[in-house]
Amino acid sequence: MIAFLIIVYAAVVLVLFKVLRLKPRPYLIAGMILAGVLLIGGVVVAWTVSAPLTGRLVTTQYVVQLVPYVKGQVRAVHAEANKPMKKGDLLLEIDPAPYQYTVDQLEAQLKASKANVEQAQASAEAADANIAKSKDGVAQAQAAVEQAKAAVANAQAALNKTKAAAELAKTQEQIALNIQRADVAAISQLKVAEAKQQRQEADAAVQQAAAGVTQAQAAEQQAVAALAAAQSTLQQAEAAARQAAFAVVVAQSGVPAVEAQLGDARFNLAQCRMTAPADGYVVNWQVQAGTMLVPMPLAAAGTFVDTSSIAVGAVYPQNWLVNVKPGDDVELVLDPYPGRLFTGKVDAVIPASGGGQFTTSGDIPTAARVGSTGAYAVKILFDDPAVSRNLSIGSGGSAAIYTHVGKPTHIISKVAIRMKKWLLYVVPTVAKS
Repeated sequence: MIAFLIIVYAAVVLVLFKVLRLKPRPYLIAGMILAGVLLIGGVVVAWTVSAPLTGRLVTTQYVVQLVPYVKGQVRAVHAEANKPMKKGDLLLEIDPAPYQYTVDQLEAQLKASKANVEQAQASAEAADANIAKSKDGVAQAQAAVEQAKAAVANAQAALNKTKAAAELAKTQEQIALNIQRADVAAISQLKVAEAKQQRQEADAAVQQAAAGVTQAQAAEQQAVAALAAAQSTLQQAEAAARQAAFAVVVAQSGVPAVEAQLGDARFNLAQCRMTAPADGYVVNWQVQAGTMLVPMPLAAAGTFVDTSSIAVGAVYPQNWLVNVKPGDDVELVLDPYPGRLFTGKVDAVIPASGGGQFTTSGDIPTAARVGSTGAYAVKILFDDPAVSRNLSIGSGGSAAIYTHVGKPTHIISKVAIRMKKWLLYVVPTVAKS
């Protein structure tokens, strides 16, 4: 378009000075030069801020460094470089034997831990049953003590009663003897003998009652000793129950730790199969069966290109972006696709540049090195996602943004971008200028 304006300007000058034969006076020449500068310069200024055009762009996609989570020797490689793959497709397999051994070991350990818990719970239940049994024994012993105390009281009462009877018999015997001494004829010998016999029987009853008291007291002491033994047994049963309950807690506390270790081991085992993180393809695929992989970013197995989305990063002078806003229409041509015109929208103007970033350091920045390239990047998204998924990453080309102002000047960029589209067949480097 600029060339067209220059041609028109040159034609006007020729008509004025060659056809109409105007005399080339100084003021006329100066006026024509000023008119040309204002005309062409004004159009160029309006064009650059209304429909900026750049040849500095690149198509970009998300890439993932294929770093294994576990280390090991590659057993099999299933993916081929630069071949399309779906999310979840198997890329490679690392020898899972060491991780399978760990899983088997932890599964056995978990089984043993659960068996220990069951055994501890059974011991705790037995200890609880022993407590109940011991409590019954204490209750029975307490009842025996009460019964023995009652027997002692009864025996003591019987002893007191027999002692009273013995005293009475002794008194009657003494009375009979006193009467006999005073007057032999006053009481018969038989009565005296009966009184003596009754006193002897009463003494024998006292001795028997005293023996009963002693026996009852001995039984009471035995009952008290049995109660103490039952209470001691109960205390031992309660201590054993507390120990069994603690053993259950200890056994149960070991199970979650083993389960966590087993879960981690199973996760590591699953990581022996590396799968595609998204739809895309693998590049820089150097691994072969037998390759040793380690989980280090500097030792990636390859690079995975995510083809689910693609964007364009285009660079423009900062002053050209004064009218650019998200949503503005964009036309693009890409170097690998001559003759094709792509459309898109401005997603964002990235208002940041590395020239404004200073690294933390003890050195003062040199003033002569401070500056900016005077350019910002614009993120552009394609209108047709299906088309964008078939484009290659890292493609160069040109892009024209059509803002909401200066629409008559849009024709310049439209013509220029279409010229670049066809020139790619002949001079591919034109689009990169």
